[in-house]
Amino acid sequence: MLTVAELGNTGFYSIGTLGDYPVVDGSPSNAAYQQLLDIGNISGGKGEDFLAVTASGQMRLFPSTYARPSNKYIVIGSGWQAYSQIFVVGDLNGDGRADLMARDHQGRLWYYASRNSLTSPFHGRVLVGSGGWNGYDQLIGAANFDAGAAASVLARDYQGRLWAYDAGASGGLSGRRLIGSGFGRYNQLLGLDWNKDGHGDVVGRTESGDLYLHAANGAGGLAQPVKISSGLGQVGFLGNQGHQPVFGKGEILARYGKDSFCWYAGNGDGTLGSPGCGNSVGPYAVLAATVSPNDTGFVGLAGIDPTGHLTGIFPGGDLQYPQTSYNILVGPGDLTGDGKADLVARDRAGRLWLIPGDGTGSVDRRPALLGSGWNQYRWIVGAGDFTGDGIPDLIAVTPGGVMYLYPGLGNGHFGSRVLLGSGWQHFTHLVAPGDLTGDGKADLAAVDSTGRLWLYPGNGNDTFGARVLLGTGWNKFRDLS
Repeated sequence: MLTVAELGNTGFYSIGTLGDYPVVDGSPSNAAYQQLLDIGNISGGKGEDFLAVTASGQMRLFPSTYARPSNKYIVIGSGWQAYSQIFVVGDLNGDGRADLMARDHQGRLWYYASRNSLTSPFHGRVLVGSGGWNGYDQLIGAANFDAGAAASVLARDYQGRLWAYDAGASGGLSGRRLIGSGFGRYNQLLGLDWNKDGHGDVVGRTESGDLYLHAANGAGGLAQPVKISSGLGQVGFLGNQGHQPVFGKGEILARYGKDSFCWYAGNGDGTLGSPGCGNSVGPYAVLAATVSPNDTGFVGLAGIDPTGHLTGIFPGGDLQYPQTSYNILVGPGDLTGDGKADLVARDRAGRLWLIPGDGTGSVDRRPALLGSGWNQYRWIVGAGDFTGDGIPDLIAVTPGGVMYLYPGLGNGHFGSRVLLGSGWQHFTHLVAPGDLTGDGKADLAAVDSTGRLWLYPGNGNDTFGARVLLGTGWNKFRDLS
């Protein structure tokens, strides 16, 4: 069985040869989960137990002791938004329960040993990797992958090579060894024992939704890939996948006329779905879609009226933010590390302000000044992580078409700008939609002078892949966000 959640669906279910099996049919508080982990059977029920992590960092256990589908869960704890990846590594301490490992935004790896408690199923964390783990864009666990170790960590680098680290009883890791190359063809890797032979396998999903099995031989090697399924391109996320989805917008808001607009939702495979259109947003000078301001996963909406005042439109309706005359608004995600999506706005004097979110669609304190001189930029955009550390970033482009990256530091500030390239002056619109390709990496999209919309897929390491045509006729829109 493989556990999945569709895009825009707050429940999740298992699929396999026995058909679809609902686990959670719409979760409490309409939470959209950031990560989903099949932890095995730790509750003593009939079936698998699942851990789910919200965007605000709350971890929930959905035990199989509850009849399914069930919205009931046990809260394990909070603060898990501090990690860019959490994965099940296997039973290292020999208690018959699976353990966890997690990578933080600084590239360190931590080990959580299991224990016999449903309300507190893990011991305190132990540092097992002091740094450098941000050099991998996918991390998964594999139990009994090597005959000499109870569990291993499999890591894919940005060149598509797969490396293995064997783990010991205390979570300590051996030196890495190369397992294979060519794994860059997949937008997600999954760690699970697909063929039930007791050895952790690797399953890769392509952007088109095909699944390929790389079966483990139990001696640290993998067999050649075999296609095992298809049609999973529009699945929002999969249990035990190697990279969490970027909680960017995953869609594009396009406005035309005074107050008419269209939403183009991403399909998770590098394409856009059919638009939903309306005409009820009001005559805002600037209209911006933002990363979800709460745990629902639904995109937020904010506007700047003709006087320069900022108003939150959705959710909540007409939330009045602290008033300053702004002319650019960006909703990139959680910039402060508290699990709550924030806003960034530029005033007419060229000063950039951080407007911290409170997790409900409003703000929790006064704006904080980030810096001045931002009038030098034509565009300031951002939604998700461009650098691979799990922290949202900003991209700024000068009128002359020079593009810079401002890496988020996770504390409400940005690092020194990094030159990304030039030639962007030929485009009429630039938008940061978040992750459109399903690989957990933030992408860019731009409209050229003929109205063609181009996708620039992010590689997760300050670079972009070859552009792909998304559609035509986009020169009819007034602005995109």
